[in-house]
Amino acid sequence: MYQVYALKYGERDTTACQFFYREPSHEPLTLHFYVWLILGGPHPVLVDAGCPEEDATARGLRNYVSPAAMVERAGIRPADVGTVLVSHLHWDHWAGHRLFPAAEFWIQQDEVAFWTGPVARFDVYRQLANASALGELVRLSYGGRVRLVAGERPVLPGLRVHWVGGHTAGLQIVSVETAKGTVVLTSDASHFYRNVERRQPTQIITSLPQMLAAFETIQALAGAAGLIVPGHDPEVASRFVPVEPGIIRLA
Repeated sequence: MYQVYALKYGERDTTACQFFYREPSHEPLTLHFYVWLILGGPHPVLVDAGCPEEDATARGLRNYVSPAAMVERAGIRPADVGTVLVSHLHWDHWAGHRLFPAAEFWIQQDEVAFWTGPVARFDVYRQLANASALGELVRLSYGGRVRLVAGERPVLPGLRVHWVGGHTAGLQIVSVETAKGTVVLTSDASHFYRNVERRQPTQIITSLPQMLAAFETIQALAGAAGLIVPGHDPEVASRFVPVEPGIIRLA
């Protein structure tokens, strides 16, 4: 069975009205930034690559620690990460790809098509991406380090990716079979528990119907165990088991 960890690499403050869809409240809101480490297979698997220090500084993250350093704190050399399952290509999930020099990156083909297509150039979308990191997709693909995925796909026995879209055109979530039940790593299909539990979307979307349908998919995959892990919620640390600062054991 797999063991799964959330590794926190930074945080940033905002307000509810700036984040949730049609939300009037100005209550403060803190986002935690994570990558997720999956052990127990033939090689370590990471979900998302985080971002490098220059992005963290430019975007106002505080208490930044390199995702590679967090992986090392969890006992894994970054060079030994063989697979990174990229949920989507926003800056905080993709721009850190250079931190994992031996990894193959699994990305939904709809996600690549969107960010290299005609719509992503508009400011409402391009502000969410790191253009040079997106440009690296060509080099990495020519080097045999990008695997394009279409829809649901097994990665290893008991480990799957699932296209859901919504937040971005090709956003994928990850399900992991563990001794405690199926862990669902939602990434930004559900930034907070509030999204999936109250069916309250975020403001950053490419398809609102897809985002709402994703909440249903997340809960169906999690089943009775309910091991849902949102992409940016500080509450992950209280619902699961912190083992040291910034490292939370999920299963």
